[in-house]
Amino acid sequence: MKTALFLATALAAFATPALAETYDVVISGGRVMDPESGRDEIANVGIIGNRIAEISATPLKGKRKIDARGLVVAPGFVDLHAHGQHDKGQQFQVLDGVTTAIDAEGGAMPVQAFVGAMKGHALINFGASASHQCARMEVIAAAPCKGHGATNGETVADRKAYTASATPEQQKAIVAALDREVAAGALGYGLGIEYTPGAGRSEIYDIFKAAAETRAPVFVHVRSRPLDPAPGVPIAVAQEVIANAAITGAPLQIVHLHSTGLKDTPILIDMVKHAQARGLDITSEAYPYTAGSTSIGSEFFRDGWQERSGISYGDLQWPATGERLTKETFERYRREQPNAAVVVHMIPEDVVDQIIAEPAISIASDGMPWRTSGEHPRGAGTYARVLGRYVRERGTLDLMAALRKMTIMPAQRLEGISPQMAKKGRVSVGADADLTLFDPATVTDVATFEKPMQASRGIRYVLVNGTPVVDGGKLSNKVFPGEAILGTGKGR
Repeated sequence: MKTALFLATALAAFATPALAETYDVVISGGRVMDPESGRDEIANVGIIGNRIAEISATPLKGKRKIDARGLVVAPGFVDLHAHGQHDKGQQFQVLDGVTTAIDAEGGAMPVQAFVGAMKGHALINFGASASHQCARMEVIAAAPCKGHGATNGETVADRKAYTASATPEQQKAIVAALDREVAAGALGYGLGIEYTPGAGRSEIYDIFKAAAETRAPVFVHVRSRPLDPAPGVPIAVAQEVIANAAITGAPLQIVHLHSTGLKDTPILIDMVKHAQARGLDITSEAYPYTAGSTSIGSEFFRDGWQERSGISYGDLQWPATGERLTKETFERYRREQPNAAVVVHMIPEDVVDQIIAEPAISIASDGMPWRTSGEHPRGAGTYARVLGRYVRERGTLDLMAALRKMTIMPAQRLEGISPQMAKKGRVSVGADADLTLFDPATVTDVATFEKPMQASRGIRYVLVNGTPVVDGGKLSNKVFPGEAILGTGKGR
């Protein structure tokens, strides 16, 4: 009896490793880089289902083998500022290495309608905050949004919702609508205050108080710069939301800090870092371009826009044709195509260089929906541009630092409200198999302001939840492994 038991135990011991060596996918011989742990070594990665099951220096057996020699095996890039949540937008983003894209600034309402529309059709993981613009539409204009985001002044109702002041009762209803969406799975509170100039400071403060209660982050595009002769106006509009976060304790992310700060960006970076040093939960992000983009019919272009931003018509570019605008063409496009995006050249290049190099600031694309024959190139090339231009060509930051800004930092921003994100942005056993494999010698962006609809190069493989979506540099056919990233309704 003892002999039989010993033999059974021995056979089980030998059988277990043999079974463990058979994986669904094996990525072999790549340079595995994990910004969370600092791992940087040649290794093999074994995947079972949607999870990383093994990382080993010894060979692994798998049903599918990907030869990653010469490639970096990195966590899939996490973009917290992606407005292009549809087929074309996701195609360009996954070819840029993105595996999770969240519309945290614009948001959605109702969030479950947005999730329902995306489910089963998503190349990459997706999610959204609760949209303040939509909440104002619902409460002030009685014109509900249709799932994802809001329009920008296309109708009289839109303009009323964005420009009208809210009564105390309406402010309560706006906050209640946002809280309802956070309870339903929205990933925070998405505020584009520049686009809702009617939103008073008490309204924004009330939203921060609600966020402090739910522990869901507030993602803020700050208030429009007023026509004020005193220097440092971008500092003042950032101070509003920083003060709200400090007073209430709400988690805060200021979006695209450099297009907010322009030449005052170094001071805003300093403010964010000092806030973090004092224990405040305040973060920010940026994209690697000297131009922004917004809808030509938006409140950004209300009277006084030239003076507020220090630009004029010639600094605006129509991406569908590549032309620079004049007063005549600006007024015609604004009248006839108010929801079409226009590129706004206004960010100094030295400011972009500084913020991309800053370890405290993560990377996010702010990619616009691809509604025409072209939009801003950031929706197609943000991540490859950081890797090619700023890491390889300029040496502005090292590769691990760049990956940290594109993976673990944005993942950690959402972990408090979404436990799913604790398994994203990592290459570690037990993490989701969201992986981007790229050639560090050739990875580069191709999209330009004149021809934005061009996919990045050098991204060889992208796996989303264990499924190859980019295979040998090309999109896989008819695979949609993207899943909804949802909040719990109450953060930690």
